Amino acid sequence: STAILTLICTILIFWGDILEIIYVNHAPIIKDKLCPFKLLHASSTTKSKCNWHKNIEIFLITDGKGVMQYSTESIPLSSEDIVVVNSSVLHRPYSETGIGYYFLIIDDTFCIENGIDVTSFTFEKKFRSAETKSKFQSVIIEMNAYKEKPCQLSVIALRSAVLSLLADLCANHATAVGADRSDEHASERHVKLVIDYVNEHFSEPICLETLAGLCSITKYHLAREFKKHTGQTVFTYLNSLRCKNAALCISKGMSVTDAAYASGFQSLSYFSRTYKSIMGQSPAKTILEDAIREH
Repeated sequence: STAILTLICTILIFWGDILEIIYVNHAPIIKDKLCPFKLLHASSTTKSKCNWHKNIEIFLITDGKGVMQYSTESIPLSSEDIVVVNSSVLHRPYSETGIGYYFLIIDDTFCIENGIDVTSFTFEKKFRSAETKSKFQSVIIEMNAYKEKPCQLSVIALRSAVLSLLADLCANHATAVGADRSDEHASERHVKLVIDYVNEHFSEPICLETLAGLCSITKYHLAREFKKHTGQTVFTYLNSLRCKNAALCISKGMSVTDAAYASGFQSLSYFSRTYKSIMGQSPAKTILEDAIREH
């Protein structure tokens, strides 16, 4: 249950030299509005980071053995296992010997647009199902086809495959819990409320007092809660969103100045410093690299 995230964070902060807790907003996924999905094959060791995010994540274990840190549980993993990470659950896969897996992240906007509210379901954590595995493999096939040749037909095929997988999970591997999350800790609700607000209003002036007011707590209390749950400050998260949006605007041909102001920055000098710090390069270099890719 996500209600015990605070306890987990307290435990893992004690293990701070071993684990880093991060909130992932998956902003790059929504660049592709028709197919806002991320699918990769990866492997994990003990160095993987604990993270949490709003989107659900589905794992298909392909080889090796390992463990999924899932909230306070340690779930053993082996080939053929399917793991569904519920919305906002702290997790990380790891292994002493190495483990291979596919993971699929589905942006929540896609779910909502198709009448599926993933926060109203509690998905089965680990299971084996030939049918679900087949549907996951269909997503892999259609994702590869879409990447190789993005077109209307490949978009339809990929979206259909993802919807079919979601329908299977909701029908056969989930329990409806309703919209009420009364078991959720107050600090979790505060952080999620702030993240949702910042995601929607990052291009507008935002101050800590305003965000704290949304939660009816002091700005100092909010600052502590946000850092504890996300591993970063409110303004680090805000500036990261703004810089990523600016990069997207620049890639679409917008000038650096217009991209900065459209993303919520009020000072070009501050934008340039912040952009280089977060993106690892200057806005001008982003323009150059985009131009090189186009040619």
